[in-house]
Amino acid sequence: MRIIKGTIDSKILKLTRPDAVKFIQNKETLGIIGGEFAITFDDDNLPISTLLGSCVAVMLYDDVMRLKGMNHFLLPSSCAQGESCRFGLYAMETMLNEMYKLGCRKENISAKIAGGATILQNFSDNIGERNVLFARNFCRAERIRIVAENTLGNNGRVVMVDNEFNTMSKFVANRMMDERIAIADNSLANIVNNTIDNDVSSSKNITLF
Repeated sequence: MRIIKGTIDSKILKLTRPDAVKFIQNKETLGIIGGEFAITFDDDNLPISTLLGSCVAVMLYDDVMRLKGMNHFLLPSSCAQGESCRFGLYAMETMLNEMYKLGCRKENISAKIAGGATILQNFSDNIGERNVLFARNFCRAERIRIVAENTLGNNGRVVMVDNEFNTMSKFVANRMMDERIAIADNSLANIVNNTIDNDVSSSKNITLF
């Protein structure tokens, strides 16, 4: 099994087994949290999943290499010094570079975008919309074709990318959890651990995109 994973502290890990397993629809997935990305091969039959609020996940797929990637970023970019996959620009560039190292070619890559919800209605800066707009603009600038979106809205969502670029999303209608997602990204790991198994066990309200 070949897994490439980018971490919050900008490390690139090469794994032979998943380090964070989440079960969605009775299927084992590689779970990522805010500030991470992961790349897996279809041959290894390991989907990637995450939980999103105002954050955005961009999923990329090379249909020749049969290789998929998902990131999870919190803001489009940072004016501070340093690099982190918490920010969209670094997350996208780093994940793409790792895919190219594995043999992917830009002309074979397509994209799907998920997330960007408006969780806190009284928050003046709509981070979710800015994240979605960044993802669209980045893909267009890089000439990466966007084939589907599941974005915006007012609730968090669990997202999974599977073999052959099959993707699913399920809204998580839990206001307390949504607010925790928006206020503190550091709580994302605990939220995922506590909710994915319970909230995505049924097939109700699941969107394929």
